[in-house]
Order: sequence, then C-alpha cells, then structure tokens
Amino acid sequence: MSGPSRRDFLVGGALAAGAAGAVALTPRDRLVLMPDGTTLNDIVPERLGEWEVVPTSSIVLPKPREGSLADKLYGDQLARLYEAPGNLPIILVMAYGPIQSDSLQLHRPEVCYSAAGFSIENVRTSVLDVGPRLRLPVRDLVARNESRVETITYWTRIGDDLPTSGTEQRLVKLRQQWDGYIADGILVRLSVAAEPSPQVLATMRVFSQTMLQAIAPRALPALIGRTLARTAGGA
Repeated sequence: MSGPSRRDFLVGGALAAGAAGAVALTPRDRLVLMPDGTTLNDIVPERLGEWEVVPTSSIVLPKPREGSLADKLYGDQLARLYEAPGNLPIILVMAYGPIQSDSLQLHRPEVCYSAAGFSIENVRTSVLDVGPRLRLPVRDLVARNESRVETITYWTRIGDDLPTSGTEQRLVKLRQQWDGYIADGILVRLSVAAEPSPQVLATMRVFSQTMLQAIAPRALPALIGRTLARTAGGA
C-alpha cells in the first residue's frame, strides 16, 4: 500500500488550518456595556434640558418578520419625539442588541428608510462635535419621499468600537471574534423632519450634547463605548 501523497498532505494541511481558524474565531468571552437590569427607557430621561417627550406615531422603524431571527435577537428599542420651545423637534431612535448579530443592520437608516419607500441622499461620514472633549464618528444622510424629508445623523457602537458603515461594522465584529469575544451593540439615530441646514445641524449638536450629559456615568459607555465615556469624564 502506498503512503500518503503530496496532495493528501496539502488537503490535510488546509483542513487543519481551517479547523484552527474556526477555533480562533470561536468567541470565548462576552463584552456587555449595558448596565445590568436596565433598559433604554431607564437610561434616557424623558426630559432633556428644555426638550420633553411628546406622543407621535410617525417615526420610521424597521419591522422584522414575526418569528424571524432578527425579531428574536432584538434586545431593546427606544423611539421618541422630543420638542422644546424655539427649537426644531428631534426624533430619537435607539436599537440595542445584547449579542451582536446582523439585526442592527436593519436599523441602519440606509436600510430602514429604503424599506419604507424613502430615497437616500447625501450619505457621508463625519464627526459630531458634542463637547470640547467628545467627538463622535457618525454617519449623515438625508431620507426623502414625496411627502416627507428627514435629515439624519446616527452612530453605531459595537463593544468599544464605533464603526461608521455596514462594511466596517462587519469587520469590527470579525476582529472581535478573532480576539475571542463577542460584544453587545447599539445604534443611536437622531433626525429632524426638515431639509439639511446649519440650523438643523446645530439643533442636532445641542440635543446630542444635552442628551449625553444627562446620561448617568455608569450607563454612558452603553451609548458611546468606554473610551469616549472616559474622555467625556463619564466613566
């Protein structure tokens, strides 16, 4: 009987390498930044400075199919409309996932608004300056249909990372898996039902700053990660 051929060695080596890679990508630890026993409603006050929650039924949200994987993996969700005298109303949406999956992708405005019949314009990555020591990497865009336009800014946190695109989000998850852990994540979306303008952008900046300053220090990492929370003096 002849011994193993060179091809056998190559195939066996490839299988061994694949098995080693699978072991390396098997998460062994969890990173959860949401405080135990809290919800988004607990973390975010209904009154933020002069802004106060008012009832609304016009917030654009994704609708995962009942019983689907995305439906099962949604951890928590917050959707509110804030109004303040002399200011433009702000729509605030947060989607939290205790175990990162592709469910947060459904909440990305490029996906969520397109599914609701909006066209997406002016997509760009930028920095939201919400304080002298706090600059958030964010995604800006405009969503438009025949009867409505929204100027939108949002950010996504996965563990301590703040990816600004769907591709970057997937790469972050892969790197974290390679490092041996899986993390929780959140998407925070701010929008104003108006055309983009300096006034709209200034309103979003002031609201963001007011909101983040109102978050308890122990909960701030759940929104922006531990690194930025320490920079902001919140952790």
